[in-house]
Amino acid sequence: MAEPILFSQRVPGKILLSGEYLVLDGATALGLVSRMGQSIRVEADPQSPPWTLSWTALDMDGKPWMEAALVLENECWSLSDDSAEVPENQRLMQGLQAVWDLASEKQISKSSPSTSAKQSPAHFLAQTGLRVTTSLEFPRRWGLGSSSTLIALLAEWWDVDARRLYAMVQNGSGYDLEIALSGQSMLFNREPLQIQTLDFHVPPGSMLRLVDPGSKQISSAEVSRYRNLSLQTRTEAVPRISKISEALAKGPTIQEMLNLLRDHDEILEGVLGQPCLHTTEGNGFPGRLKSLGAWGGDLFLAASDQPSLAMEWLDNHLNWTSFPLEDLIQISKN
Repeated sequence: MAEPILFSQRVPGKILLSGEYLVLDGATALGLVSRMGQSIRVEADPQSPPWTLSWTALDMDGKPWMEAALVLENECWSLSDDSAEVPENQRLMQGLQAVWDLASEKQISKSSPSTSAKQSPAHFLAQTGLRVTTSLEFPRRWGLGSSSTLIALLAEWWDVDARRLYAMVQNGSGYDLEIALSGQSMLFNREPLQIQTLDFHVPPGSMLRLVDPGSKQISSAEVSRYRNLSLQTRTEAVPRISKISEALAKGPTIQEMLNLLRDHDEILEGVLGQPCLHTTEGNGFPGRLKSLGAWGGDLFLAASDQPSLAMEWLDNHLNWTSFPLEDLIQISKN
């Protein structure tokens, strides 16, 4: 007989259409919500002792890509010896420690135990081990938010402040977390936090496709590199990028969109001191190739006002796979 499910939830992933890097310095970014996301299921594991977690992360094919055994002792999570050296397991342990600390802080701040405490993860952990299964709906290399969706799921499971949890374990802007929590596309400002949800429209007569180049960029490393660049150059670019994000959100024509994407890349090339994707890979493409998030990996956008020629060009790149934007991103039909 299957054990009852103690908690289950699903949240969506995202892409960043504009504002990459500079969103960290206050630029307005345009983030789009994905049709794909990540889910979590928590069950009792009576065969395991209290204060233990058996964690399995499944990829989009239902195959485990990460497995970890954890135990909580003296308010600290630790990994079993056979899983302690795996970097992904280390990051999971750090996330669980952060969420435990937040949950403990929240409980201590209450003058008396609440009814909800009786249904908390800590309450169940004190009685039995737990089995946790997460399931991705997209390839990890796509950069749709495997980390940010997990943070959102952990925060909902433990009923803690998701933004505080994110700040404890990530160095990004947080737009990805906000999309996971709200399930909506948005214009996003980091400080002060400002969110304007919106419906994204595909320009008539356009071709917008997301392309998988088969590589993955490590966002945290890119953030660290970006923070070492000239602060003055970064700051001067912020209002220009913000205007582009706002213009892209207003539903431009395809030609206007192509011009905005070109201007966006030219500004970022000056800030980063490196060529954009279109410069390095887009020779002969009738439109624009645009990085989505950190440059150098993950999915990218192919936008064109000449769909037939653009598809022919993409088809000649046999190591790339492309998908209509609306297959992966929630698009408004109105």
